[in-house]
Amino acid sequence: MENRLSLFCDRVIEAGWLASAVTVPLFFNIFSSRVFEPDKLTLLRSIVLIMAAAWLIRFLVSPQARHFSFSGVLRSSPLAIPVLLFAAVYLVASAVSVAPRISVWGSYVRLQGLITNLSYFTLFFLVAERLRSRQQVNRLVGVIIATSVPI
Repeated sequence: MENRLSLFCDRVIEAGWLASAVTVPLFFNIFSSRVFEPDKLTLLRSIVLIMAAAWLIRFLVSPQARHFSFSGVLRSSPLAIPVLLFAAVYLVASAVSVAPRISVWGSYVRLQGLITNLSYFTLFFLVAERLRSRQQVNRLVGVIIATSVPI
C-alpha cells in the first residue's frame, strides 16, 4: 500500500510535467536582453529538479518504489533505448570536448549544454515511468492543446 508521502510525490511529479508543458512554451521575458531560450531552460531545469527530488523521495520512502526496475522502463517505452544511447553519447562528447565548461553548462546565449540535455532526459524518463493511467494521458494532452491556443 502506498503511503501519503509517496502519493504526494507522485502528484508533484505529475504536476511537474504538466507545469512544464504549460509554463515553458508560454514563458517570455520582455525585459531580458538575451534570446528567449535561456530563460525557458532555466525554468525547465528548475521544474525537472523538483520532479527528480520528488522521485528520489518516493524511491526512498515507498516499499513499492524499491522494486523499481530500469529495465522495465526500457521495455515499456520504445524510445527509452535510443534516448539512453543519446544520453551516453552526449556524456562522452562532453567529457572529451575541446571546451568542457561550455559543453557541460552551455553558452551564455543559449544554455544548451549537458545539464540542459540531462534535464530533457530526466523529464523523459520520469514521464515514461510515472505516466500510467488514461486520465494522466488525457490531462497531459488537454494541457498541451490548451497551451497551444495562445501560442
